[in-house]
Amino acid sequence: MSCKVAEFIGSIQDSGAETLVKDYLLMLDKSKIKSVLIVLRRNENSANDHVLAEAGVKIISLFKHSEVLWKTIQKINYWWYVPLALNRIITEEKIEVLHIHSQLLKYICAIRSKLKQVKLLYTCHSLPAKYIGKERPLEHFCAKKLIRDNGLRFIALHEDMRKEINNMLGVDNTVVIRNGVDLHRFRDVKEEKSDIRKKEGIPEEAFVIGHVGRFSPEKNHEFLLNVFQKVLETREDAFLILVGAGPRQTEIEEKIQDMGIQDRVLILSHRSDIPQLMKAMDVFVFPSIYEGLGIVLIEAQVAGLRCIISDIVPQEAFQSDLAVPMSLNASPEEWRKVILDETVKGPWKGNLDLYDMNREIKRVENLYMGEEI
Repeated sequence: MSCKVAEFIGSIQDSGAETLVKDYLLMLDKSKIKSVLIVLRRNENSANDHVLAEAGVKIISLFKHSEVLWKTIQKINYWWYVPLALNRIITEEKIEVLHIHSQLLKYICAIRSKLKQVKLLYTCHSLPAKYIGKERPLEHFCAKKLIRDNGLRFIALHEDMRKEINNMLGVDNTVVIRNGVDLHRFRDVKEEKSDIRKKEGIPEEAFVIGHVGRFSPEKNHEFLLNVFQKVLETREDAFLILVGAGPRQTEIEEKIQDMGIQDRVLILSHRSDIPQLMKAMDVFVFPSIYEGLGIVLIEAQVAGLRCIISDIVPQEAFQSDLAVPMSLNASPEEWRKVILDETVKGPWKGNLDLYDMNREIKRVENLYMGEEI
């Protein structure tokens, strides 16, 4: 017995949610699950997109136009085109399970009467209030409609999120499936730190601070740069690696130039070798304003990196004494002191093995197949 599954997301970027979708598509048991990826639009610069294409995953893009035409279409016919195109693809591909990611419920809701025979699942990758809560009235309305009419079921990243979604939407069947990590990739990097640094042009003896995350407001890059500038005042050998891409990248690059620290900062975009880049780091700094989980923090702890993390990040991400919480109300000077003091540890003793992707992918398969998880 097998089933046909479609993962549906806006586009495949190089962020946490998209990386998880990529891992699902690569790791699902092909003898049981036949899968395709549906996106609003391809992002062919993305490392995750490249990996999927090279692996032969079928990627179906609803839009295949130039940037100018894309923006025009968004304004003119976005609202009717996406649902119609999506329904056509679901029918043609004989999709039995539609797994939705990101804020796309409005398109599903428009064709809900045609999806009575399709199992609908939704993974919340960020704060529920910002994705499906009343802060997003249309998505919230559509979530309630799809629960009532189509039995839409939600997937949370951790227990606190599960409770929040259940309370927010008046359901009791939200399931927790963690954002899994390939533990061996982060624990068993074969390359030497010095070789990785040399390859990337990082001074071999530098004190390297690292960050992995999309260039978007919630990642708080400006504060990170202010903290790094303070570190430079004490450690002239300090070096900052920013791994990611996104809408605010140009703005952050300009700030780096204005601060005069461009020779001490390296931006790396569209990278699939995150374990190797983490091995080149000495400490990981993550001052996010909000997060659904922050799976990159699990990866960093698995890699053995000490992580200085804003304390608004869900406690689920604090899985070892390598995870040190810091308040965003603390000054960059206070962050500097903790970054440089290796004796400061976190109070947690969690279980990073719970995030083993090989374990979580079996639970995803069971959910798709309608079995207990």
